[in-house]
Amino acid sequence: MPAPTDSPPSAKHGRRRGPSPLRGRQQCADRSCRRLARPGELYCPDHPQLILDPATRLRGSKRLGRTEPRLYTPPLRPLTRETTRGFEVIEFAELIGEPLLPWQQWLVKHALELNEDGTYRFRTVLVLVARQNGKSSLKRIVSLWRLYMDSARLVLGVAQDVSLAREQWNYCQDTIHASPDLEAEFDVARNVNGDEWFRLTKSAGGGRYKIAASNRKAGRGLSIDELNIDELREQRNWAAWSALSKTTMARAYSQIWAMSNAGDDESVVLNQLREAALAGRDPSLGLSLGLFEWSGPDGCELDDWDALAQANPALGYTISEGAIFAALGTDPPDVFRTEVLCQKVDQLDGAIDLARWNANADPSGGMPTDGLVACFEVDEDGQHATLGVAAHLGDGRVRGAIRKSWPSAAAARAELADVLDDLAPTAVAWFPSGPSAEFAPILRPAGMIKMKGRHLHRGREYVELTGLKVSEACMGLAGLTKAGQLIHPADPLLDAHITGSKKLPTGDGWRFVRRGAGHVSAAYAMAGAAHVALTLPPIARPNIRMAS
Repeated sequence: MPAPTDSPPSAKHGRRRGPSPLRGRQQCADRSCRRLARPGELYCPDHPQLILDPATRLRGSKRLGRTEPRLYTPPLRPLTRETTRGFEVIEFAELIGEPLLPWQQWLVKHALELNEDGTYRFRTVLVLVARQNGKSSLKRIVSLWRLYMDSARLVLGVAQDVSLAREQWNYCQDTIHASPDLEAEFDVARNVNGDEWFRLTKSAGGGRYKIAASNRKAGRGLSIDELNIDELREQRNWAAWSALSKTTMARAYSQIWAMSNAGDDESVVLNQLREAALAGRDPSLGLSLGLFEWSGPDGCELDDWDALAQANPALGYTISEGAIFAALGTDPPDVFRTEVLCQKVDQLDGAIDLARWNANADPSGGMPTDGLVACFEVDEDGQHATLGVAAHLGDGRVRGAIRKSWPSAAAARAELADVLDDLAPTAVAWFPSGPSAEFAPILRPAGMIKMKGRHLHRGREYVELTGLKVSEACMGLAGLTKAGQLIHPADPLLDAHITGSKKLPTGDGWRFVRRGAGHVSAAYAMAGAAHVALTLPPIARPNIRMAS
């Protein structure tokens, strides 16, 4: 087909662009139909009454999602056909029979904003929106537009699980094969594990779409025009991002699209990029990172429909109110906030219910001295150690606190014995099968006597928590917290370690394990102290009779 005579926006900016096979032609908007529509119309003569309008509400829907995100990087100038390529993507989507939803149209206009020289303003586009709102379908359309209409040589799609990237890759091929005009310029697909890609014909530019797993080896040796990162929240360290983000540096018109819903404290890459984008939203800073976030405001109620509409822009179009009601009735609160309200939470699979933990805080209360139990633990890296204390209040509740903490095991070794002597607890507990084993000379003192299975030294009992007792202590702390029976002073250190703990399955139970690079010694110390405070029987005193 001869090249069009009018100059597209890309040509005005010096971009290379091949002839458009779609100009003046379009497939019928009925997805099951392969006929072409009449010029200027969306549907072929066989489907004259079909209505496929993305702005049409679902039947019975009373609410619509918000088109404009709650947080976003503002444009540098009014967005017109001269200042953004987004209008071309919208037209492309309509021509292939997959018109964009209102929020998707808004996004492509802003995300594809141009600089004065015709390059894209944003080299990294960070999109946060709740689940099932159409992130994948939008990214599929943008990727195909870049291959067919924007002369992209290589598009790379990655995900933590390559099967997820493969799903998107397959959807792109399904879209191509459903459109006669796109299929006419489809060349070949290679479907070999570890080397999966498809390619357009040379006349269409020969662009390729390749997929890979998101890891430290991904993308190395490649120069990429468009990098698609699925569910950025799942990147728990910088290894994959460091490898992937550099693949676009040598391409003048490259973009990284990172689309996700909200994460938790372990989503280090997502959290850092979001913070950087929020700090750089001032256009005068010239940051090439764009943030577009559809989310509920912090602190909103779970059933706040204004917040839900803000986080779910497809509400009333492809998502029904009933679907959200169903999730509200079945999801734990933190899961609902992350998946449906697109709000960052401290933890998703934490060992301790943080809502109940925070509700149990009592900063003004004092620690009883009778029946006081101390528990010591060291973190695995030896860079932190904690001595926790707890006492049974007599009504089923336990009050706990952090007595002292140290920045290293070496610092604790120099002071622990003196701290215990000053504290004079009824019992001292520790975990000898863990990193605190090196403290055995202090926590298993010479001269200790064994009486009815209990280890005593100078009127103080020493309790070793091993085997199943470790799981009993950790799970017991979780149970006390959930029942509202663990009272604590809202100590920042203890709160941080509780927040940073998650479950490590052991047999039929579990114990604490740290999340990311954090520490959990305070959580262990509190669990051990509370467990012993509840289970320790009084020490039997010798019955001494005075001879008459």
